[in-house]
Amino acid sequence: MLIREYQPSDAESLVKIYRDAVIGIGATAYNAKQIEVWSSYPEDLEEFRHLLGQGLTIVGLDEEELVAFGQLNPLNHIAFIYTATRVARKGYATKIYQQLEDYAIAQNVERLHTEASHISKHFFLKMGFWVIEMEIVDRKNTQFERFKMEKTILPSASRR
Repeated sequence: MLIREYQPSDAESLVKIYRDAVIGIGATAYNAKQIEVWSSYPEDLEEFRHLLGQGLTIVGLDEEELVAFGQLNPLNHIAFIYTATRVARKGYATKIYQQLEDYAIAQNVERLHTEASHISKHFFLKMGFWVIEMEIVDRKNTQFERFKMEKTILPSASRR
């Protein structure tokens, strides 16, 4: 398992990982219409490439093939963590998350937050996050539940 920083040339592969995860893993918790809408993102590759270039985005490779990615953007927000279905539950998401958290700690971030799907909610609970609230979001006239979550990573007294 190799983890490295994102490169703009990775964007097309990360779209495939994103869609594979949504269709393959998301199908266990979402209906067909929700999967269709969720997997249609991103619609603009260049916009996605630009978005991935913000903050800190890291990727996981299995035998030189991109299989996972995660992003911290801004420094206190986990924006993405996705893995290809063929490597689900093999530690890629955990390793990526740990590196993102370590980076946030090095930047003196006190708390991390994210908006988690039903599926990623369980992952974030294992990482020490707690649910702040459930919310309903609308994408293309389709509703999704998601969970605003937070984790204290650096107590105020420990901040540099």
